[in-house]
Amino acid sequence: MNSLIELGLQVPVRLDSTLCSRFRSTKSECAACAAVCPAPGAVRLGDGAGNNSAEINAACVACGACVSACPNGAIRLLEDDQRVAERIAQKVHAGEVFRFACNRAEGRAEMVLPCLSRLTEALVLEPIRGGAQRVELCAPDCSGCGLRKTAQQWQRTLAFSQALCESAGLGAARISSVQVRVGDAEEIRLPARTPNARRRLFGAIAERWKTSGDASPIVAEVGDEVEPEPFRDIVQRHSENSKRTDLLRVLDALPGLNVTSKEVPTLGVPLAYLEVDQRCVACNVCETLCPTGALKHCEEGGNYALEFNAAQCTGCRICELACYHQALHLRETVDLSLLYERRRVTLISAKLAKCQGCGERILGTAVTLCPACQVSGDRRDSVARHFFSGGN
Repeated sequence: MNSLIELGLQVPVRLDSTLCSRFRSTKSECAACAAVCPAPGAVRLGDGAGNNSAEINAACVACGACVSACPNGAIRLLEDDQRVAERIAQKVHAGEVFRFACNRAEGRAEMVLPCLSRLTEALVLEPIRGGAQRVELCAPDCSGCGLRKTAQQWQRTLAFSQALCESAGLGAARISSVQVRVGDAEEIRLPARTPNARRRLFGAIAERWKTSGDASPIVAEVGDEVEPEPFRDIVQRHSENSKRTDLLRVLDALPGLNVTSKEVPTLGVPLAYLEVDQRCVACNVCETLCPTGALKHCEEGGNYALEFNAAQCTGCRICELACYHQALHLRETVDLSLLYERRRVTLISAKLAKCQGCGERILGTAVTLCPACQVSGDRRDSVARHFFSGGN
């Protein structure tokens, strides 16, 4: 398994750090990209001391597992998911089976990939959106493959795609994996295009990549001083999670859509539902650190409201981990129908007030102290009671 640097090629992976959970909060424990990467040293995770973001270097073998694993869509390949989806759409035949295969799978398939871990849920569902009767992932025994570490990722993608299909009312059986022998995969080709058309195609891809904002940054001239952008300004931006946008677009276009409720455990799926209790002090840290903009607050007429869009949430848990007063937490289960409904719900709404102890903002008129002052007061009262009852 040769790395791209050994082949003299540029790494075709771009990482938008503003979408990386680890970059936005040192409390993030996300290691999804590193957990599935088969190339030793290709993914490096920060040490948490001001450099916590994931980094992908030239040891990358371009298998695409990290792209599929990252719930926030922070990692993209040069041939992005939109282009792969276009290739899939060209090969779908209504009412027939569409087969994905890795290049070690014996037999013919509509699409052959270096590894099945390159597939995202949107790509797996794309043939069904186009009218395919079923989707099969043709998988040989992965134990002898240099990319075997990625097997966990394509299996997770398969399971989540099946659950989404079931929630859409189409039945989980529309998507399955098929065990095949190790051999040479053959991709069913489209009719050949003229060289000029092919040149225009790749030229268009290169131009789209250049103007997408993900191109390599311009290196400053020697002697130029580039002022680093403050972190507080960077986290105010919420980039679009193109991976989630692609999935929502495919879900909207599934034929025969009949959404049903399907609860699944939050752990292990890129989706969650949040709850907020009265310990919330309207500090907006959760909104600021959220990579995908799933949380938004509104202040009007002395009232405060925190709104949540579950369809944008990826279950990264930054909001929960960063909440100082532990007012916010994720439910243990989540209903997949939230991805189809796109409802923005109000998690908490109350009058803004000030803590009489420290002056910090609090919500509601029923309490006069913030959670921190309440805890301090309770401790003082406990010590006083213990003292006056004869304790030491």
